[in-house]
Amino acid sequence: MAEADAKPPDESWRPQKKGAMSREEMNAFLAEPFIARLACLKPDGSPYLVPAWYHWDGLAFWFVARERSAWAHYIAQDPRVSVLVDEPVPPIRKVMAEGTAIIVEAAVGPYLDNGEMSIWNKIGTNHTGPKYRDTYHTEQYRDSVNKEPCWTIKVVPRKLTTWQGLAWAKRYYHDELQTGHAAGSLG
Repeated sequence: MAEADAKPPDESWRPQKKGAMSREEMNAFLAEPFIARLACLKPDGSPYLVPAWYHWDGLAFWFVARERSAWAHYIAQDPRVSVLVDEPVPPIRKVMAEGTAIIVEAAVGPYLDNGEMSIWNKIGTNHTGPKYRDTYHTEQYRDSVNKEPCWTIKVVPRKLTTWQGLAWAKRYYHDELQTGHAAGSLG
């Protein structure tokens, strides 16, 4: 059969949306109860990766680290970080960020000396607690640990990359190998 007569492969299994997310789609995705992966650098320069709950405020990621968390101390020494939030099942969405971490609070308790809630406690009460409530029993969890000192870390992305769908970005494909694919099937 001639190449011109070849039928394009069946792509009905592939989610319709593919490619970069809009800002609105990204914000809606980051409001879901996924676990972020935060990468930072150890003092010897090797990478350190930690799963963490997060809050996205539309401009920055917020993380809460226990006082004795190695990664909080690594970030205090070198603020360069990367963040990944992804979805393990279709429609396969992900947000990748590169940025600089800012230590907003270092090892403070749930309440400050002036009686106000610490920022990390406000984040837990108003954002991550409700966000993860149904999946992770956050009220019981927070009741059991909400006396320990924690760090509040804000990550301001310098670069944000988003993706959705089961397709590769066009730049990854070799045109000469893609004969027979429907034009719309490439990302």
